[in-house]
Amino acid sequence: MKLLIYSEFERLWKRKWFWLMVLCTPVLAYSTGLYYLRTRDVPIEVLHQIFIVASLKENLYLFCNIPVAALAAAMFTEEFRSGRLRLLFMRRFTRGQIFWSKLLVLNSSILFLLLAFAISSQVIAEIWKYSYHLSDTGLSGFQRLQVLEYYGWALASLLAISSFYCFVAMYSKSVTYAIGICMVYNLGSLLFDPLYLKLASFVSHIPYLYDVATFMIIPYMQHTGLDKSLIGNWSVNGAIATVVCLYLFFFIWGAYRRFVADDYLY
Repeated sequence: MKLLIYSEFERLWKRKWFWLMVLCTPVLAYSTGLYYLRTRDVPIEVLHQIFIVASLKENLYLFCNIPVAALAAAMFTEEFRSGRLRLLFMRRFTRGQIFWSKLLVLNSSILFLLLAFAISSQVIAEIWKYSYHLSDTGLSGFQRLQVLEYYGWALASLLAISSFYCFVAMYSKSVTYAIGICMVYNLGSLLFDPLYLKLASFVSHIPYLYDVATFMIIPYMQHTGLDKSLIGNWSVNGAIATVVCLYLFFFIWGAYRRFVADDYLY
């Protein structure tokens, strides 16, 4: 199993587009910093302390989901449809082992990109501190906990949406179809969320059920729900955890069943 995981990492790291995504991570953080400096009326003294979270808030629900969709499509749809998996099936590994190794590499790559974004954002904040001669005041213990909490929920949301993308990837005819469907889901969730919120309002008298219903659309949860989680709302936190668990269970199960099916190559 270790050899299989290493092989999956090696195949991914050999792809130029993966390292292009890694290089784009600090560029995205830098662009977000310029956007905040030029358009947001936030004092630089405050911005340099909150930027590590503010930059992720600005990009999580859209730009962070795009590489997740690309990774899922490349690791599942491309090899699924190109016949490359036949070579692995001829070896001693079971289909289940291949699936779980791919999923582990996918989720590890998401974590790696998220950490790269956090480091890039904090480096930009440190550059601001010296460029604007700001006082050397670091984050308080409470602020550090909030950063860890927000990034933890963000990672959970990305793992949840990656499970959905894997499910889509396993049933798509090509990488283009897989990424296209994922992007339609992502953009449609943001464009038509008022209509969805009206449907969810039927259970608005029960806060937990209302939060679960609204957060079933992951981009909306990333855009709105994670902000609410920072204020210590137990209903929101419970709803986010419930939705993440449902996504992970049902969509990973669906993708796994498709992957191990005897006739899926035909």
